[in-house]
Amino acid sequence: MKKIIALAAFAAAVTLAPTRAQSQAFQLNGGRGLPHVYTAWTLPRGQFTLHAFGSSYYQTVVVKKAGLPEATTFWDVQSALALYYASGKHLEWAAKQVIYQDTHRGKGYNVPDDLYLNMKFGSFGSKVSPLKVGLVFNGRVPLAQEHNIIFEPYSSGSVELGLIGAASYSPDLLIPENAFNLHVNFGVWHHNDTGKRLTGSATDSIAVLKPSQEFLWGGGFAIPTNQFDFSFELYGRMFMTKPPATAYSREDAIYFSPSVNYRPKHWAALNVGFDFRLTQDREQTEYISGLSEINKDLPSYPQWRVNFGATFHLNQAAPPDNRPLFVSANGRLVPRQKSLENQLNVEQRKTENAEEELTKIREERKRMEAMLARLRNLLYDNKSAEPAKPEENKNPEDKPAQKKNE
Repeated sequence: MKKIIALAAFAAAVTLAPTRAQSQAFQLNGGRGLPHVYTAWTLPRGQFTLHAFGSSYYQTVVVKKAGLPEATTFWDVQSALALYYASGKHLEWAAKQVIYQDTHRGKGYNVPDDLYLNMKFGSFGSKVSPLKVGLVFNGRVPLAQEHNIIFEPYSSGSVELGLIGAASYSPDLLIPENAFNLHVNFGVWHHNDTGKRLTGSATDSIAVLKPSQEFLWGGGFAIPTNQFDFSFELYGRMFMTKPPATAYSREDAIYFSPSVNYRPKHWAALNVGFDFRLTQDREQTEYISGLSEINKDLPSYPQWRVNFGATFHLNQAAPPDNRPLFVSANGRLVPRQKSLENQLNVEQRKTENAEEELTKIREERKRMEAMLARLRNLLYDNKSAEPAKPEENKNPEDKPAQKKNE
């Protein structure tokens, strides 16, 4: 009960805070792996995890009000919750709902925002190979009232689809997160926006003639320690078919993201990180057909962003003795269940090694028996080759029976 109460309180705090999450692919993913880049690994079969996402961006610019300059702060904030579930060894499902989204544009905020649905086929590869591959199917269901928003990746308000391939490398075959691990993603995103008018104005005369499409890519690695994981990611998006000139976000973007993950309990983990935009701010939006310009000094994408979140393992049994973690061979703290699995695998390897030693002993015994047999044959052959002794030296009683009869 205490665990459930603490989980609910923390999730509510994160969700109601001014944060941002999962507005597009490569933005604060849940499940196993890095915050932004998908991993090829899936959760253990039957595992439920709950994720609370968030991030914030603020920028102060000078605007003129009543002819006088005045400093005004603009922001982009969101919050979201996601549930992940593995129904099989290689199949994982996810539902991510953006609870609150607010971009300072004079039109209020979205409650709720869009819903994201993911299906991952992953953890494919040889049992003895450190490389695993996977495939992620993404879907975005438009529930928000406002789309085509400044600071946010382009969205037209249609049902959007994505497909992303993932590859993950880790030298630790038993617990991949236990060692240095590396991940790479490549994919496409289809906005399905043909015929859409983006400004929402009755005078908008510009419609989407061809569906907008993007190429998504990303890569990153994690360095684990006792209770902390340090990760570094580089990810971006490039339009293959750009949206019309009335889209707020038409530019390509690349971000670098360092983050740290902390595990205070066996069933909970906390994450915090920063995104830094590496690409220049080149405005490609045209403020026509009723599209309003918020401020000429504002970029299409944030120059920086702070992210934070939490992960809760809902159906992971608590270990006995109130010991949340065990120490593995290299000193990293891992869940008790994984530690026990590791111990069982160690015992299995010991058994296999003992069987190999026994087999070698049997083979050595057979070799020695064959050598002794050859020695016996050699001695027998030597005795057979000795010259016969004279008859007189033989015992008279050894003479043939017929001579006795004579």
